[in-house]
Amino acid sequence: MVKFVLIGLLLVGSAASLDLIGRTQSAAVKGKLMCEGKPASGVKVKLMESDNSFGPGFLDSDDKMASGKSDPSGGFNLSGSTKELTGIEAYLAVFHDCKDGITPCQRVFRVNIPKSYTNSGSSAKQTYDAGVIELAGKYPGETRSCLN
Repeated sequence: MVKFVLIGLLLVGSAASLDLIGRTQSAAVKGKLMCEGKPASGVKVKLMESDNSFGPGFLDSDDKMASGKSDPSGGFNLSGSTKELTGIEAYLAVFHDCKDGITPCQRVFRVNIPKSYTNSGSSAKQTYDAGVIELAGKYPGETRSCLN
């Protein structure tokens, strides 16, 4: 019996990762990045969808919905969509070197996007305003990434 459940989970996970099943859902986020009170330009930002409901990397990895870099004033605006079986859990990932000295790789943290800012369909109906984000401080759950 356990084998059948595991095989079923693997089949559903495989079909979901190949976009064979699920519904298209969207999100959008905007904001402004600052480093010690000055605009942080050229900072990599990604609009992501979390797939870690069963634990990191189990069945499916997080989906990149959109990516870009902050403009000269530190501003960014991302919009994207992905296919999922259940409601999406969108978040903004920020990769930066503000107040990082010569430490290798980049600091990375995430800002969760409320479910009320996600919708069905291939384009977002409203944009979540993440506001002004000061990068100099340390954020809860902040990590480092060399592969971004």
